[in-house]
Amino acid sequence: MTSEETQISARQAKILAAIVKENCESGQPVASGDLVEKYNFNVSSPTIRNEMQSLEKMDYIFQPHTSSGRVPTDKGFRYFVNQLMDRVKLTVKEQDNLKRELVKLQMVHIEMSRRLAKLLSEHTSQASFAIFPEEVSTVGLSNILDNPALPAEDAKEIAQFFDNIDEHAEKMMTDYGGKTKAQTFIGKEIQLSKKSDYSMIVSGLQLPSGKKGVIGLIGPKSMKYEKNLTLMEYISKLLGGGAAVVMLFLIK
Repeated sequence: MTSEETQISARQAKILAAIVKENCESGQPVASGDLVEKYNFNVSSPTIRNEMQSLEKMDYIFQPHTSSGRVPTDKGFRYFVNQLMDRVKLTVKEQDNLKRELVKLQMVHIEMSRRLAKLLSEHTSQASFAIFPEEVSTVGLSNILDNPALPAEDAKEIAQFFDNIDEHAEKMMTDYGGKTKAQTFIGKEIQLSKKSDYSMIVSGLQLPSGKKGVIGLIGPKSMKYEKNLTLMEYISKLLGGGAAVVMLFLIK
C-alpha cells in the first residue's frame, strides 16, 4: 500500500466500495443520494458529499459531467480490487454446472480452447479468450459491442486485440501459463495501447497432462470483479484436478 493510499479513512473506503459496486451494477455515475438511500452510513447526505469530494481530490473517483454523480478512476478500481473486495461464493448449482461442463470438455479434448472460451463468456457476459499450445480461441465480442458501459473506441481496440491474438499468444503463455492465480489489469495497466480504458482478467491453467494454458476475460471497468475472479480461479482449480474432478462429480 502506498503512502498516498494510507490517507483514505475507513469511512471513505466504505463509500468508495459502495461507489464501485453501484457503478458495476448500473454502469452509470453514482450520486451521493444513491448511497444514502441504499447504504446505511449513519451520516448525513452533506457528509457523504464531502467525503466524495475528498475521494475525488485523491483521484479515486471523478465526475464525468458537471451535473452527474461520480465514477471510479483506474486508481479507485485498483484500490477496490486490492484492498476492499470480498470474494463472492459460487452457489452449489453454479459449481455443479461448471463441473458438468468441464467434465465434458476433458472427455472431448477437441476444440477445448474454443469450448472453454465460450463457457467463460456465457457465465460472465464478457468477451473471453483461451490460449493453448495448439489452439487459440476468442468468444463473446458481441457482449462487448452491445455493452453501453464500453465506449466504441474501446470496443474497437478489443476487437483488434482479438483479431491479432495469435501475435500475443506466445508472450501470454510465457507470462501467465501455469500460474493459476487470476490477475486483474485495469485501464492502462493492460498496456495494449496508451488508450486502453477497460479491464482484463487473466489466469493460467496447469493440467494434469502437463499442458499449460491461459484463459482471460475482457470487459468494461465496471465489470463484476468479485464474481469473475472467483469464477476463473474455480475453473482453473477444477481443470487442474483432472481425473479427480471427474470421479468426484460422478460420486456426487
